[in-house]
Amino acid sequence: MTHFSFLNDTFILSGKLTIYKVTEIRKILIQTLATEQKNKNFYLDLENIEFIDSAMLQLLISLKVTITENNGHLFVKKSNQHFDSLLEIFALPADTFPKVSL
Repeated sequence: MTHFSFLNDTFILSGKLTIYKVTEIRKILIQTLATEQKNKNFYLDLENIEFIDSAMLQLLISLKVTITENNGHLFVKKSNQHFDSLLEIFALPADTFPKVSL
C-alpha cells in the first residue's frame, strides 16, 4: 500500500511507488504546493518506500523543478537503498536530490 502525507515541509512517501500511483500522488503534490509559500525549502522522507520505479522518479524530478522555479529547494531528509539505487541506475548526479540531516 502506498501512503503519502505532508508534515513540517516534508513530503513523506512510503510503500510501493509505481506508475500506477503517479496520477494520484501528482494531484496531491499540486494541491499541497498550491497552499505553501514560495521561496522555501521542502524535504523528502523516503525511508519507508518498498519500491520506486522510473515514473515516480520522474514525478519527483518534476516536483524539484516546480519548487526550484518558485525559488525554493528540495532536499532528501531520509532515503533508503531503493531510491539511492534508482538514482545510481540513471546516473543522476548527487546534487539532483541533495541529502540533509536535520
